[in-house]
Parts: sequence; structure tokens; C-alpha cells
Amino acid sequence: MRIGDSFAATHPIGRSGTAAFMEVLESKGPDAGMDIEYYASGQLGKQRDMPAVLRTGIAQIAAVSPAYVGTQLPMSNVGDLPGFTQDPCVGGDAMLEIMQPGTTLFEAELAPQDVRPLWVAYIPGYEAMSGAFPVDSVKALQGKIMRSTGGAADRVVDQAGAAGVSMPLGDMYEAISRGTVEGTLASPISITPYSLEEVISYSTDGARLGSFTVTYSVSNSVWNEMTPDQQAVLAEASELAQVEVCEELTRSMDESKQAMRDAGVQMVAVTDAQRPEWEALAAPVREAWVDDLESIGLPAQQVLDDFTAALARAESEHGGERS
Repeated sequence: MRIGDSFAATHPIGRSGTAAFMEVLESKGPDAGMDIEYYASGQLGKQRDMPAVLRTGIAQIAAVSPAYVGTQLPMSNVGDLPGFTQDPCVGGDAMLEIMQPGTTLFEAELAPQDVRPLWVAYIPGYEAMSGAFPVDSVKALQGKIMRSTGGAADRVVDQAGAAGVSMPLGDMYEAISRGTVEGTLASPISITPYSLEEVISYSTDGARLGSFTVTYSVSNSVWNEMTPDQQAVLAEASELAQVEVCEELTRSMDESKQAMRDAGVQMVAVTDAQRPEWEALAAPVREAWVDDLESIGLPAQQVLDDFTAALARAESEHGGERS
């Protein structure tokens, strides 16, 4: 069983969820007849290649990021829309719930693509960041060239009046250093693994401009061919990974923000008076997302409703755990 992703061992996802997932598979997989091979850091393909990597059997498990495969998994991008939770555990659990067999999202989109999510890493807290201009208002982004992850983030960039450029975050250091892009939408969690705090000068703090979803998924056809023992091993590994990754991402958010401040990045807090301006970006983006997907026959409103309901359940559960 080959497993592929795009994360280095130092990335918060790699050092938590992936590490826990692999530990269980390597310790219990052989007894269930599973020979495990792990390929990190994009060795089996880039993020946009992962659904094809699963379908073609290059890997049996891969980290699929809906933002990078919007034409194949457009409704799976629902969790990346702006204005939702800032809690990695709440967002991750909600996304995993609506991606299970029997749900609208699974039956309408994931199953036809042969994708069966096992566990979800949810990176929230997208902020507007720049190399040279203060990001003290939505208007500050107008006309700027902003790197975007694709998917829902592209819609936020467009709604703000900026020009979006799609590129992996790993290419951002050189791009912002040379001025070929002027800023980015990203979570602080993803900044420090790439040393981007060295070239970013300003960042909003609390703009809530979206999230980034990563689903560690198995080929659904491969899952259906597995023995009950093999499925049980995968389920156990996934359950542990789901817990480990959300806890690590929660810790990493505060640590990453502090590392950015220590590097001299000016974190521009969104005040109560400014919040309506930033939140005004969210509703039109969500509405346009639904309208565009419904216009091509996809049940986007049902998926959005399912996610909203799942968020409420996860919020109640995790709120109780942390009270």
C-alpha cells in the first residue's frame, strides 16, 4: 500500500496527523497483510495530481486538497469558504462528517471520483498578508496581485478587488521577494514552515478569510477490496490522526503568529469597528459559490447546509470538551 502526500516531516500536518497515521499502519498493517510504503513531499505527484494518483493506482492513499482540484471536487471546497470556524478540531470533524458514505457530498462527488476520506486536516484562520503594503482594510487589497490557493480563496480575492495568482505556497518566497506577487491569503500555520515570515511585512489578525482542507483519502475501490481486518487498521490509524492533527494545528496557530511577530511582521488586528467590512466579503462569496455550482446541477446548497449543521454539532462537542 503506497501512501503519498506533499508535506515535509516538519510541517504541522506531517509531524502530527501523518506521523500518527503511519505509526499505526506500520505497527499493525503487516499483521493484516498490508505492506506500507510512504512517499512524502510530493514524490508521487503534486497536490493537483492526487485524485488521479488514487484513480490510477500510483498510490492507494493520498492527501487530497480540494482547493487544488476544484474542477474535480468543487463541492468539497465548502470548508474553505470564508466566515466559518477558526477551530481546527471543529472544522476538521465537521468536514469528515459530511464526507462519509451516505452523505450528499460523498455520493454526489467523492464516490464518482473514487475518493474516500479517512481523516481531515483543517487549517483555518486565513489572513491577508503582504510584502510591502499595510493590510489595514479590505480596500488596501484592491488592485493588488495576490497569491491564492485556488477554489474558495480565489473567490475571496476577486470579491476584494485584487488580482489572484495561483501558486503553491512553497513558491511564494521567491515570488514575493521579487515582487511578482504583492501578497497572499494564507493561514499563519502555513507561513513559518516555508520561512515566509522573512519576506512578509504585514498581516491581518482575525480577518477570517477562509480555511484550507486536506483529506487523507483512500481509493474507494481499494477500500471495498480490503479485508475487514485491513479496514479496521485504517480506521484506527485515521481516528488517531484526526485527533493528533487538530490538536497540533491548534497549538501551531498561536506559535506561528508569535513567530511572525518575532520576525517583525506587523499583525494588524481586525477591530470590532472593522469587522463588518471584512465579514461583508464572506456572504457574497458563499452565495456565489452556491449559485455557480447549482447552475451546473450540483447540490451545493445541500452540502453547505450539511456543513453548517455539522459545524454546530462539532462546536457543541468540542466546546464541552474544553469547558
